[in-house]
Amino acid sequence: MGEKQRWRGICAYDGTDFSGWQSQLSGNTIQDRLEQRLGKIFRPGTAAVGSGRTDAGVHALGQVFHFDSPPWRHGTECLLRAIGDGLPPAIRLLDLAPVPADFHARFSATGKRYCYRLAGGPSDPFRFRFRWFLGHLAFSGEILQKTAPLFLGTHDFSSFANRRGDGDPHRTISRSEFFDDGVGWTYAVEGSGFLYRMVRRLVGALLAVACAKARERDILDRLRHPGQLPALPTAPPQGLFLERVFYPPHAPGGHRPGEIPNDDPPNFWEEPMAPWASGKSPGGERGIRTLESRFIGPPS
Repeated sequence: MGEKQRWRGICAYDGTDFSGWQSQLSGNTIQDRLEQRLGKIFRPGTAAVGSGRTDAGVHALGQVFHFDSPPWRHGTECLLRAIGDGLPPAIRLLDLAPVPADFHARFSATGKRYCYRLAGGPSDPFRFRFRWFLGHLAFSGEILQKTAPLFLGTHDFSSFANRRGDGDPHRTISRSEFFDDGVGWTYAVEGSGFLYRMVRRLVGALLAVACAKARERDILDRLRHPGQLPALPTAPPQGLFLERVFYPPHAPGGHRPGEIPNDDPPNFWEEPMAPWASGKSPGGERGIRTLESRFIGPPS
């Protein structure tokens, strides 16, 4: 097979118009677009292996992937530009580094950080791709903040995921908090790993409590009796960002928070501000249909 070099890349993307991360026959995924570009630089079939999947419409500020190439003699910065210049505008390659062959974007990872953005009020045409607008739906930010820590610790999260062969459903959550971000509310969650659609299910459950359509005990009951109770709502994809992937500091390509480029959300991505938008005024219908159509009924 000849000599190979393994590379670790970090990319950001607006997932709105893509069918998620994982390759599909349509060819319209983030992985497909990266592999198409790598195939032109190296050889067709060069695989980009991601740290995990993101669904259609979900975004990333720091998705990690690796690929193998024949020896590259022109420097890392040259390769970064060669890959990046051929990607769609909605995908940006933030960083590239050579790593030893035993680094694996998925299996070397020790955890991930996601954030989810939402806001009350009508949909803002300059923000709706990156935030869930709740329209007339009334909710309490104070309750969002109070309830979010319920997920801390190690739990069986079967009741907060679409199970599809993810193996052991136990995950350890080390951070779970909602905070006012100046436009609306952001949910930040870090953990050892996440099940399929787990973060969106967590957000949907917390919001159900915050708008008095569920109670804290409904969340606790689903943690104590996993998979035995009807599902709480699932938040839509547009507010969700894969923010960071963590690796042991000693691992090839590894990092801890603060040790990769732009550990805070990258400054190249700034959520637009419409001159009239507070993000908190009532109006619009988006979010009501999503939440109420999925909610199982008012609490008794």
